[in-house]
Amino acid sequence: MIVAPQGSPSANDVPAAWQAYAGLLGRMRTPFAVCLGSDIAHANAAAARLLGLAAPQAAIGRSIFSFVHRDYAALAELGLAVFAEEHSAVSIKLARCDGAALDVELSVTSVGQNDVFLLEIHDITEHLRAARALRLREQRLEGIINTVADGIITVDDRGLIQSFNPAAESIFGFHQDEVIGRNIRTLIPNAPLNAGADSAMAPMVVAAAEILGKRKDGEELTLEMAVRQLQQGEHLSFTSIVRDISARKAAEQRVFRKAYYDALTGLPNRHLFSDRVEEAFKRARRHGARLALLFVDLDRFKAINDTFGHVAGDAVLRSVALRLRAGVRATDTVARAGGDEFMVLLEELSDDSEAEEVRRKLHQLLAEPIDLGRAEVTIGASIGVAIYPDHAEDFLHLMDHADRDMYGLKRANARAS
Repeated sequence: MIVAPQGSPSANDVPAAWQAYAGLLGRMRTPFAVCLGSDIAHANAAAARLLGLAAPQAAIGRSIFSFVHRDYAALAELGLAVFAEEHSAVSIKLARCDGAALDVELSVTSVGQNDVFLLEIHDITEHLRAARALRLREQRLEGIINTVADGIITVDDRGLIQSFNPAAESIFGFHQDEVIGRNIRTLIPNAPLNAGADSAMAPMVVAAAEILGKRKDGEELTLEMAVRQLQQGEHLSFTSIVRDISARKAAEQRVFRKAYYDALTGLPNRHLFSDRVEEAFKRARRHGARLALLFVDLDRFKAINDTFGHVAGDAVLRSVALRLRAGVRATDTVARAGGDEFMVLLEELSDDSEAEEVRRKLHQLLAEPIDLGRAEVTIGASIGVAIYPDHAEDFLHLMDHADRDMYGLKRANARAS
């Protein structure tokens, strides 16, 4: 407790009259200031730091209300005498010199006859922030409980369902009465339970994971699930929050297919083909294996497209894609490079003759007539081949070699015809 010095100092002699107390105030960690009217006559170091001042002397002569936040500007008209009449601290907002806002509790004591006031300031910014955060968490939790869109399922340590909220009913198609007391595998068939442990549910405790669920009608769905462990006295329980992300996963798959697959033929596009070739190169280098790249350019496609139209041309391209797939192994990759050009990746070749055999096979398949309904058309192809590591040791040079080989064959065929 600070006892005011005897007498009521004037504006000129406040520093001298309070000199004995200045050292005491300066050593205190609590921010204190002495005001004449509303002007600061003395401030300790803690008050200076609180207000964002470089030194206590920087506060001298400034109105205490110059540090009051604009939201409380009307209080300046009342004066400190009104604050002194309060028997408890007043909550107010201050503004530091750097513009930062502070929530404080301000206690004002009148110490003389000439408007001399002792101010004690407590920063409660963090306290209020924590209180607001707590209120927000409580409100959020209440909102989640009342209107949550995610499924909330509580399970005991044996994996038996104890509660099942309405959102979970909507996700899984079960009424809660149908699942209470049943094993969680009713909903999550592949739930990693540990029957031999003290708690079967322990392996399922995760922050977030994707897992397959099963509806009452047998339909599979992709779930995002988080499981938390809760100790309730001697009993252990688990809270599972589940969200049906099937639609999102389907949308992601559509975006992926649009980015990496040709919409017309369903084949990988050039981007995905490049990724697969790069991975194939890594495997081939690691194991000393051989691979081949085939570049397929259709003959007479433009004439068919011009004669029968784009619908017929699209049908031809789809037919070509099917025949190319049928002519290679399941482990090989067929891609549409664009227009009437296709590429084929053959991995794990024992010798060059395998690539030549695939080329002959594809020639035969593509030479067979294609039924367009109103007419049959015949389309051939010029197929270039490049072998790793014989012709090149990277994708770009290998593709360039296959491209030059293909155009050489196309020119030879043109001269022969």
